[in-house]
Amino acid sequence: MRARDPGTSEQVLVLAPTGRDSAAACSLLEQAGLACKSCSGMDELCCELDIGAGGAVIAEEAFFRSDPACLFEWVDNQPPWSDFPFVILTTHRDAPRARQHTVELISKLRNVTLQERPIQTVTLVTAVDAALRARLRQYEAAKYLAEREQAASRLEELIRERTRQLQEANIRLIGAQESLTMALEAAQMRTWNVDLIERASESSPDGTSSGDAAWLLSRWSAAIGEALPSSDRGEFGRAFEQALATGKFHVEIRLAGGEDETRWVVAEGRLYRDQQNRPIRLAGTIRDVTERRQIEESLRQTQKLEVIGQLTGGVAHDFNNLLTAVLGNIELASLRTRDEKLLSILRSAAGAAERGAKLTSQLLAFARKQHLAPRVVSLNELVSSMGDLLHQTLGATIRIETVLEKDVWPVLTDPTQLELVILNLAINSRDAMPHGGRLTVATKNIGASDRRRPVGLPDADYVALAVSDTGSGMTHEVAVKAFEPFFTTKAIGQGTGLGLSQVLGFARQSGGDVRIESRVGQGTTITILLPRSRESLPRPVDENRAMSHDGNAATILVVDDDPAVRHLTVQALETMNYRVIEAENGRVGLDMFRQNGRIDLALIDLVMPVMNGRQLATQIRAADPQRPILFMTGYDDLSGSDDPFAEEMVIKKPFKLVELAAAVEQTLERRDPHAPGWNVTPIRKIKRKQP
Repeated sequence: MRARDPGTSEQVLVLAPTGRDSAAACSLLEQAGLACKSCSGMDELCCELDIGAGGAVIAEEAFFRSDPACLFEWVDNQPPWSDFPFVILTTHRDAPRARQHTVELISKLRNVTLQERPIQTVTLVTAVDAALRARLRQYEAAKYLAEREQAASRLEELIRERTRQLQEANIRLIGAQESLTMALEAAQMRTWNVDLIERASESSPDGTSSGDAAWLLSRWSAAIGEALPSSDRGEFGRAFEQALATGKFHVEIRLAGGEDETRWVVAEGRLYRDQQNRPIRLAGTIRDVTERRQIEESLRQTQKLEVIGQLTGGVAHDFNNLLTAVLGNIELASLRTRDEKLLSILRSAAGAAERGAKLTSQLLAFARKQHLAPRVVSLNELVSSMGDLLHQTLGATIRIETVLEKDVWPVLTDPTQLELVILNLAINSRDAMPHGGRLTVATKNIGASDRRRPVGLPDADYVALAVSDTGSGMTHEVAVKAFEPFFTTKAIGQGTGLGLSQVLGFARQSGGDVRIESRVGQGTTITILLPRSRESLPRPVDENRAMSHDGNAATILVVDDDPAVRHLTVQALETMNYRVIEAENGRVGLDMFRQNGRIDLALIDLVMPVMNGRQLATQIRAADPQRPILFMTGYDDLSGSDDPFAEEMVIKKPFKLVELAAAVEQTLERRDPHAPGWNVTPIRKIKRKQP
């Protein structure tokens, strides 16, 4: 038998165990158009109820002939929506027990309609039809409840899915916020947000008022936790006016932090408006650009120094030519008189010219056009020679003291570069002593077994050069970073942050190191440690020795574009019994070299128009590879690593006649190029091969 749906069945079950009552009742109901099923007993009735039914007609005596427990249990276990209708056919009785039984039956079956027999057909059909209509309403309620349960289930599923999506979105949002925070921190950026709604109510219809910029500045400063210097507030106001006009906010300003710290920042943002076009919010980012500004300022300072250096180098070159003529003519005049008064005047003039020569040497060092090559030097002599320069640089408010150890060891270093290092350290000390103080430059030997030697030095002998001041000093944190490139505690525009890093680089390139000691309020000591050199100091030239007059008729070609220097050089060489051919530029010199079969030495100025000294030397060597060449220059930039004239000699202007004589002799005699005379150096230091 095909199962019926217990939630839609309209079949009427009939249980009447006496005679043909069950069959008769089913016949009447079927005639009324109702589906009917006759049950033989209580068990079958319960089974049919499980299958599904719309109502039940039960004769009273059925409850006496069989146990109705299964029926009562089925009624108790109905779904919440179900209240199954029963039509009970009873017989009229007045006995109290019968009435009590009926009441108990109604209580247990719940939805009961009592019909007394004999019962008319219409009455029975009407009662059953009413029961079925009630059952159909229960089916509708069940369907509605089921739909609600399904809708609730779908809603719960949607809620769970939406909750899961929100949780995933929240996780992604947290990750994005963490990534954004890390990116902002890496870029040295922060975000800011200023609410403009409360200010908009006080503004004019276009969203502006005369106090907006000042009000916004106060709120913006509160949002970022820092204040603007008064000098930058106008720039901030102009940026806000631009934002009102274009919607974009951009300004590069300074921020005043704690302990007099000033930083440069770039603030960028966007202005948001409501539907009435009133500004309601200004939000954006702030980025620290202090380091960029320092690098830009350093670049500007470097470019400025480069321009100044080029100008200084050019002036020094011309000045050296003038001094060469002055000193040379003074020497020539000294050779032609015995008058002591006149000689005294000439010596005084020579001394002044030599001071000028020293000044031009310092100018060339500043311009970094001096020939930079390490040689054996005495630190005591180098420090002593800088006295005038330090006094002029530091001023009268700073007292300069020197503590020089006797018999200090020689060192192999670049004296010009070392002078720049000392000058740089002295200037730093001056800046640390704005109200005056004491600068001390000291030297001392530090042996390999010396207890005073700094920690971390290799086991070797060193010479220490210490520059100390009584200035403001540095904290430990600042001292640790003092040698980092571009690090400076000075305001932007007052320092590049390259000075101490260059000091460290120079010391390490020289095989040494640097140490720093500083205490706040007491001063700073920077010690340069240079390795001891086992080579001897070069012997000084005997300036009083007579010039050689045994030229032996050697022929010298003199090429210089400066008439005064050329004329002096020719006179000096002729005094030394050399035959001299002069030329005013490289092209003329080359023609004369080709026209004269015997030229023993070419004395060539390096810096000349049309054809410079190198070009002329290249042409001469192409014709005669062994021809001796001696260069002279007042603008020494000869440090090229691939210089084809590395073994040639160069004499620096201004030179004395005795130096010229020594240089010419040395070049003609092809002396050891590793032992140059005073003021005479190779164009590039010759590297000796290691055994």
